[in-house]
Amino acid sequence: MKRFENKVVLVTGGNRNTGLEIVSLFLEEGAKVFFCGSTAESTEKGCAALRERGLTNFTGVPCNVASRAEVNAMMDVVEKEAGRLDVLVSNAADLGIGHGDSLTMTEEMLFKTLGTNMGGFFRVVQEATNRFFLKQERDAYTDQRGVVVCIGSNSSERVSRKRLAYLASKGGLDAMVRSFATDLGPMGIRVNMLAPGYIWTDRWNWLSDDVKAKRRSNTLTGHESDGRDVAEGVAFLASAGARTFQGARLVMDSGSTVQLYPDSCEDDTSNMRQS
Repeated sequence: MKRFENKVVLVTGGNRNTGLEIVSLFLEEGAKVFFCGSTAESTEKGCAALRERGLTNFTGVPCNVASRAEVNAMMDVVEKEAGRLDVLVSNAADLGIGHGDSLTMTEEMLFKTLGTNMGGFFRVVQEATNRFFLKQERDAYTDQRGVVVCIGSNSSERVSRKRLAYLASKGGLDAMVRSFATDLGPMGIRVNMLAPGYIWTDRWNWLSDDVKAKRRSNTLTGHESDGRDVAEGVAFLASAGARTFQGARLVMDSGSTVQLYPDSCEDDTSNMRQS
């Protein structure tokens, strides 16, 4: 039996790149999947891409998670078509690119990113829990009513430059996952985070070969994750096999945050002796 046979899954930001791979894997594993892009056009592009892969049993719903009204409308569709929800994957994100440095970015830029990334997570978890999870029976094996997986980032702890809004939002999500996990765990709702590092997306097509090589040299495996890698991590956290994960932050970054510095910054001390 497939891991998510007869399960209903909602993936925000599931229309392209990593989100599309997450949707695809859940479909391959037997789930009925709802997903959203932020606009009708982007959502339909996701639907077309899934159809090209020969996948079915999905519904695309346009939804900007920064809007409570649009989140409610998306949940209306899930309720009408499926009547339940088993897994929520919060993947939609404002990448906060082009905001400038910490002294030149505007308040509007800051709060727009926070509103999508933190506010969006807050809205979809509240709606999924109140509308579906709390009304469902506990699973006989996991003793749980629903599962939430949040896509975070390793950059919440080791930051990059000129990304203040995005980084602040990811740090906030770390705390929100722990808080939701603490509040909702006793109610039978499991909440965890997958925190990737470098992920290959179509934005990498704009990078020079030198920049790609530098990024890969910062990892211990020599390569970044791809969308399928992230999807596999999400599927694990959503599966019954992870039933005792609660409030966890599972890092998937090819070892880039394990090391103190990349090897290009270190001296070879193998032949040194203390006098």
